[in-house]
Amino acid sequence: MNSSHLIFTLLWAIICLMVSSQAEPKDWTPGELRVYHQLKQMECGVVSPLMKVRKFPVRIFGGLKSSLFSQPWMALLYIPIDLEMCRCGGALISERFVLTAAHCFKMCPLSGELRVRLGELDINTSPDCATYHNQRVCAPPAEEFGIESWSIHEEFDPVYPWFDIALLRLNRKVVFKDHIKPICLPLTDELLAFTSVIGQSYMAIGWGRTENRRVANSTMEVFVNTETCTGGRDSSFLCASGDHVDTCVGDSGGPLTWKSSYFGTDRRVQFGVVSTGSRYCGTGRKAYYMDVPTYVPWIIGKLSGFPDI
Repeated sequence: MNSSHLIFTLLWAIICLMVSSQAEPKDWTPGELRVYHQLKQMECGVVSPLMKVRKFPVRIFGGLKSSLFSQPWMALLYIPIDLEMCRCGGALISERFVLTAAHCFKMCPLSGELRVRLGELDINTSPDCATYHNQRVCAPPAEEFGIESWSIHEEFDPVYPWFDIALLRLNRKVVFKDHIKPICLPLTDELLAFTSVIGQSYMAIGWGRTENRRVANSTMEVFVNTETCTGGRDSSFLCASGDHVDTCVGDSGGPLTWKSSYFGTDRRVQFGVVSTGSRYCGTGRKAYYMDVPTYVPWIIGKLSGFPDI
């Protein structure tokens, strides 16, 4: 090996060592490190190339209906006997877990009957289809899952909804497809600091009430900008004004997302969980979201207690 080749090899080894040491968290248990690396290596936050992202003219408080394949991580939590009762959203983060709001379980009198539907766009159509360039494209059928167990934040209080975050473990492993994929969690230092910027835009996705007060039949999207929280809310919350564009009843548990650099590639990352707000949606009163970067250690700690995630 000549000297220039040797120097190049040594420099490359040093760079790789630096990147590795910066990426891997310190002071974590072996189980937490296992979960971290499993999440890091997962093909998350990627939208299927089968359809271009398009918008349809159905509005909810300034929002729009999601297009086919555009939100493959969305989960619908519902009671089979009544699609409007205890309705919540959630986001698939791995093969067995959905991230949602704690109050979706605590405040539902029939929480033991909740089911999870993945790969759904419009509950009134099966399969979900769209036309693109004069070609009809359809997604595979939505899939139903039971809930094996809930992990609710230990400090959650329904009266004062701080720590309004929960994980639910599905009753079987998800097989990822074009219409069912996980979203990424903020695992790097840059992503963990992302929500500290006030005024940042996020996309909120949910199944809640529209501006005509009806429950949406399909996933809906709305862009919100964060602002300083009031009412004693601290840095574990993200807040938005709720003026004209807003999340509403039924959107609880759904994600706030943004396209970000994720270990060197552009992915959709979840930065918030829809928590609470005014019952009079879109009237300018604040909406509150759980700040996911704050809860990443809790999420990984909970996932580390299971042999598979």
